[in-house]
Amino acid sequence: MTRSYLQKSRLLVTIIALATIATTVAGAYDCAEIKVEGNTYNIAALKPITYTVIGKPKLVTPSTIREDYHLNPCQPIDIPEGQEKENCEKGTWVCKDTKLMTEDKETKETPLFLHQIAGSAPADDTTKTPARDVNPLAIKADKLEDVKDLPWNLTLHGGVIDNRNQSAVITFICDRSATDVKVAPTLTSYVDGVASFTWKTEHACPIHTELPTAPGMSGFSIFLTVLVVFAVIYVVLGAVYNHQVYGAKGLDLLPNLDFWRDFPGLVVDVVRHVWDSVTGRATSSRGYVSV
Repeated sequence: MTRSYLQKSRLLVTIIALATIATTVAGAYDCAEIKVEGNTYNIAALKPITYTVIGKPKLVTPSTIREDYHLNPCQPIDIPEGQEKENCEKGTWVCKDTKLMTEDKETKETPLFLHQIAGSAPADDTTKTPARDVNPLAIKADKLEDVKDLPWNLTLHGGVIDNRNQSAVITFICDRSATDVKVAPTLTSYVDGVASFTWKTEHACPIHTELPTAPGMSGFSIFLTVLVVFAVIYVVLGAVYNHQVYGAKGLDLLPNLDFWRDFPGLVVDVVRHVWDSVTGRATSSRGYVSV
């Protein structure tokens, strides 16, 4: 009974942990509120659409192929019912669609391969493939001369082709004149498993910018400031008092002048006393006096 109880307890803990992880992953990325370097972006208007980027035909002797891309920057690509075989696996955000192009009376496209460039997938015990996660990551991009607002990159991970990791990098460029939400991004390159796109749209513009704030003063800085203020007040009020009451002039205006003249000697005596106490000289110098 004890063993059964322990097994149930461990199962409950595992379920809670997995639920917590799933909640964290699911809530970590929201395309309606993407924060980059103090700027907040909202690309949720792009969420309902699966965008298709048409590639350029390439001659692969003796055939011609074309590599198209289907993508969504906010969520996995929507797969219509009954079209599972015509799309990448479930959970794909960026899909590479390779087609064979043949010329007869008209151009004919024959699907060849479907590869996941970015997306999530559970672990596969049969092939011993670990789980993969899209893990969206938004960071600032390099400044462009003809663009006022700073571009930013959205990197999507999780794809695998022939045991080689794949990813997609979408460079969003703020263009307030690009208001058509249906316009797809542009493929700029596919190198070493990384598909790069540029996307000019008004939705890439920041909706909120946090102004930089001055760093606060440290505790020591506050203490030092208060100490200096009190010292100035002490000197000014003391000088006024000495002048009004005693008619003092010059250095005699300083309050408690005799004390400040003796102050260096007092400091030396205190330091010497502390040093003697630490080194034991004060104790060893003492002795009995014969009577």
